[in-house]
This record gives sequence, C-alpha cells and structure tokens, in this order.
Amino acid sequence: MTKSGKKNLTGTNTNFKVEISSIDNEINVETAELIFNTELESDFSRNRIIFGAPGTGKSFMLATEKDELLSGGGEFERITFHEDYSYANFVGTYKPTMACTSKDLINHSASQQEILSVLKNPDLSAQEKYNRLYEKFQDGDNGLTRLPILVGLYSDESFMTKKKDGTQASGNNSVERNHGRAIRPFVSLLDEGNASSEITYEYVPGPFMRMYVKALKNARTRNPKPHLLIIEEINRATVARVFGDVFQLLDRDDDNISEYPIEVSEDLKNYLAKELGGKPEEYKKIKIPNNMFLWATMNSADQGVKPMDTAFKRRWDFDYIGIDDGENKISGKTVEIGTGNNKRIVEWNSLRKAINNELARVYKLNEDKLLGPFFLSLKILGKEETIDSAKFNKAFKSKILMYLFEDAAKLKRKYLFTGAGDDYNRYSSILKAFDEKGIFLFGSNICEELESESVDE
Repeated sequence: MTKSGKKNLTGTNTNFKVEISSIDNEINVETAELIFNTELESDFSRNRIIFGAPGTGKSFMLATEKDELLSGGGEFERITFHEDYSYANFVGTYKPTMACTSKDLINHSASQQEILSVLKNPDLSAQEKYNRLYEKFQDGDNGLTRLPILVGLYSDESFMTKKKDGTQASGNNSVERNHGRAIRPFVSLLDEGNASSEITYEYVPGPFMRMYVKALKNARTRNPKPHLLIIEEINRATVARVFGDVFQLLDRDDDNISEYPIEVSEDLKNYLAKELGGKPEEYKKIKIPNNMFLWATMNSADQGVKPMDTAFKRRWDFDYIGIDDGENKISGKTVEIGTGNNKRIVEWNSLRKAINNELARVYKLNEDKLLGPFFLSLKILGKEETIDSAKFNKAFKSKILMYLFEDAAKLKRKYLFTGAGDDYNRYSSILKAFDEKGIFLFGSNICEELESESVDE
C-alpha cells in the first residue's frame, strides 16, 4: 500500500515525499507513481453506451446521471464524434506549435541556419528540399516525422518520403504537410520586428489523454473523484480508427482497471512525464485507472453511422432506452394545428404514437426509425399543458417532417403524406399541406386514430 492508502500497481517500492494540504486534502507526490487502483466505488459502469431511437432522451439521461456521478466532485468533458474524427483528435498527436520570443534571444545554430536556407530557397522543389534535409533528420527520435511538416510549411507541392533505413515510405504524408500548411500564415522565422516566432514541436493531447492525465493526478490524492469523458454519437466515426491501441485498454478487470496495458510512443512518454513527473521511461506502459469513466450515446437510426465490431461492443455495457420510455414527461400536452375546418387540438404524445404505429405496423420499420418522446425537446414543448402553436409548428416542420421525408418514410411518402396529393415528393408542398390541413396531411390510419382523441375548438 502507498502512503495514500491505495495499492501501488507499478510494482516498484519508491520512497515518496508527501505533503498533505489541509485545504483540499490533496497529496502532492514528488516522484512519479502511476496509481491505477484508487479504490473509488461506484454503481455506475466505467464503460457504457446508451442507445435507442431518435428522441428517446439518451443525452438527457447521460447528463442526469453525470450529475449524480459527480455529485461529490470530479470532472467531465463532453465531445462528439463525426465521420472524420481520428486517433489524433481523440488521443493526441505530435504537432508544430509557435513560441514567440524576443528577437535578441534567438540564436540559430549553423545547422539551423542551413536548414532554413534550404526550406526558404524558392529555386528548390518540395522533393529537392526533402531530399537535401533527409540526412539531417534521419537520426534521432521523430526527426523524419517532423521533416514533412517543415517542408509543408514552405511548399504546397506533394513529395515522396523515406523511412529511416532509406527505403521509400508507403504511407501518405498529407497529414504532416497539412499541419505545416495550416500554421504557415502565422509563422515568420526571420521576422524583422521586435519579436520573432519559432516553430517548436510538442505532444498535443486529445480529450481522452486530457481526462486520462487528470484522472491519474487525482489518483494521487487522499480523496479520489470520478473523471468522466462523454462521447456523443460514438458510432458516427470509425471507432477502430479513433481508438487505435486504446481499444485494448477498454478491457477492465475486477477492480475496473485496464486488464491489459499498452506501450506508448516516445512523444506520449515525454508528455506524461512532463504532466505527471518522473522520467519518460517510467511511462512505457499505461492502463486506465478506475476513477476514469467513458460514457457514450449511440443512435443506430442515422444514415451516417459506422458499424461496430463485436470485439469493440463486448468491452462496453449497453443501456437501451425504449421508444416510449419517459413519455410520462410529455403526457397530456396538447397543441392546436391546422386551419379552418381542419383545425384540431391534439395531444403531442398521441400524434407521435399514431405516426409510430403507421411506420411500424404498416411500413414495417424497425423501432430505431420511430419517434421518441423527446424528438421535440421539452424546451419547445414548454412547461404548461398547452403547447405554443407557433413554436410547435415550426419545430414539427423542421424536425419531424424533415426526418420523415428524408429518412424514415423516404420510400413511403405517397402513402404517409396523402394530404399533399400528387406533390408528396416535394418537401415544400408537404410543409404547406401541414400548415393548412394539420393532421390531415397524413393518411387515414393516423387521422382516424387521432380523430377519436382530438377535441374540436
């Protein structure tokens, strides 16, 4: 056991100098120790995915339970995956950054001046610049990773790269070149003013690594707290690409610690040593501590989702929200829609269920295509039993009708939007028909079900 009363899982017996703060009860450890078992107890799963149909309240449920998890303290960060989300975005990557210093303090060595002269030579192509500088960057850690960034800073041309052994690299260096190109407008290595900008390189953490470091720092305190990373729309990205080797860390043992550690890059070792103290070699292997939680939402109905393999799913606890779960929160809320003889006062929940019944029973759509109780937010529905008609109609057209038109009923428009006549394939005609006809935009099954419950004004 360590002096903090927690198990030392590093397998070392390091002597620690400990200072206890009377204000926050934190323990400041001067030498690095990776404490993975904080002995933090919680009834919540460490890795969990909440899934269900659109509008079932997945994000609301996570927000509510996040507040419960962190009621005694802790930290959280919320992110949203998208199609182009990558490992570099999620975990972190080595990037060029700018450091502005007084011009008098810049003292480029002869080697640096030679590199700059090659990079700034307008008569050399990008490939020629790379080839001339290859040997200078061949030795040392990550040198060949930095070279394409530098060349990209001074040239838009593509070029071939080589491995450390001199053979041609098979990968595309566009990411590195784009890093250089992105910061080009802000960099001036030979500024004539009072200040100059130097390019430096450092590991820039993503949200996973930021929360990971915070959790490990907190693990060294007397009173560890939960550290939560919330991932919205986890299956909008290719999770195998985003998680990379972190995938292996998701397997948790009986103490909710990663069962299998992973080895990390030199850049990440240096970053962890900088943030947590100690030497880089002490961070050769890492695990997820049991005070770090990963929660996510998943919506399988969206067209842009990416499939998850069984191995990835096995490492998560899945919580399903049914299509009518939480409907009591919207029960009894009514709204006036339609004009003239078509004007009706209907209960929103009844309208939602009538549409769902049509989609499920007649069109045989799966539940993940149906409308959840919160497809229209509680903010739109309001706190009173009577819903503001203007707000409702605007939201219904932009959210419900758009979803039905573009997604759920895309192949059944003719039968669902009978009130639009022959213009059922024109979205503008459907919106106009809803404004005028209200519930009579829809087919007879929906209208008859609602007519038995609606109240004429």
